[in-house]
Amino acid sequence: MATASGIAFQRKSFDEEFAGSAFEVRNIKELGPSQADTHFDHRLADSFREGGAIPPLWARTRGADTLAVGLTFVADSLAVFVRADDPARRVQDLAGRRCGLPVRPYILIDFMKVNAHKGFYSTLAANGMAESDVRFVEMIVNDDMHGSINADLKQGDRPSLYDADVDHLLRGEVDAIFCKNAEVGLIERRYAGRIRKLYDLMTDQTDRAHMVNANPRIITVSAGLAREAPEAVERYLQVLVRTANWAATHPAEAAETMARELGVSADDIRNTYEPDFHKKLWPSFGPQVRRLLQVQIDFMQGRGYLGPVDLESWMQPRFLEQAYRREGLPAVA
Repeated sequence: MATASGIAFQRKSFDEEFAGSAFEVRNIKELGPSQADTHFDHRLADSFREGGAIPPLWARTRGADTLAVGLTFVADSLAVFVRADDPARRVQDLAGRRCGLPVRPYILIDFMKVNAHKGFYSTLAANGMAESDVRFVEMIVNDDMHGSINADLKQGDRPSLYDADVDHLLRGEVDAIFCKNAEVGLIERRYAGRIRKLYDLMTDQTDRAHMVNANPRIITVSAGLAREAPEAVERYLQVLVRTANWAATHPAEAAETMARELGVSADDIRNTYEPDFHKKLWPSFGPQVRRLLQVQIDFMQGRGYLGPVDLESWMQPRFLEQAYRREGLPAVA
């Protein structure tokens, strides 16, 4: 997904910032498969995460000693697909039909299921429908999610996070599936002539609350690191602010950099993220992005995906405020 952290890591901005210090910023993939799940439960000490809202919220409710130190919101494609020969031509044509929710029994927090559920909910609501107007069908998925993460285009065609969903759709086990962000472009190419996009929340309506889907992204840090080395946290966030400032005036380079990380083409980035995505990477704790985070929380809690979470004690804006000061830039609201 679109993050300043991913761009900064590829541009070696963290190396430059922390050169000669006691700190080094590394990708958790370097630690091997045994640490892969720390991306979800944040059990690795002295770690940062910038990504979808679902795992850090879930981890916090389960006692993870973390702080939320920034939020970002970049709208991306949130699309519903049907088979190419399906008679449906509008969302209302899905009434009474089967909408697939992927279920991965092996994963700590099934954020892909939550994403699909929220995607269908918002698509239905945007078209005057309710969840009760369709039938949700669980689709068991036993893929290797980590095999689809941080791919390299030079390695050739990579698996999509939605290949299994498409397989269920093409076998006729469900009538509609959900897909999001740059994966939308990937599966449109891979399954051209076999599946068809029915609706995309990003392009077909403007209500930001409907576009909440793992958005806002949350920047979290191990609370122990924040207590013991607050300046390091400020400097990490300063790199994100600096990167957001660079991306705002380098749209082509930002798209290319994101594409390398996600294992898609730069055109996929341009076609599946909002047109000014490169200007939306600024971390903030502004009232709008906080309101949108509450939309995500309310949806999850209302459907049993999430327990109580105390945002006021978890969100700590002082580190980000200092990062903007250090970089000599006004904080983004």
